Amino acid sequence: MRLKILGTEVALPTSAGTAITVSGATEVRLMHDAQGNTAHLVTITDGESSPTTVATFSMSPAETLVIRKLPTQKIYAGNDDIRAVAVSYQG
Repeated sequence: MRLKILGTEVALPTSAGTAITVSGATEVRLMHDAQGNTAHLVTITDGESSPTTVATFSMSPAETLVIRKLPTQKIYAGNDDIRAVAVSYQG
C-alpha cells in the first residue's frame, strides 16, 4: 500500500491548548524523530475550546504509524520529537 502525502510535516505541539487538526486530516502519519529510549505520549482531543481527551497512546523512538481520526479532532504530544503529516492511502 502507498501513502499520498497531503501536506508538510510539522512537529506536534506539546499542549492541549495548542493542539492541531493536522490540516483537518482523517489519516495522519506520525513519526517519533528521536534517538534514545524515551517513549512519548500522543493525545487526541475532541477539538473543542475546552478539550476532552478522546484517546492516548505512546510512541517509541523511531516508531512510525498512521492513525485515523475525525477532521475536527486535534493532536498533541508530550514532546516535539513527534512529527505529523496528513496522508491518504493509495491503492
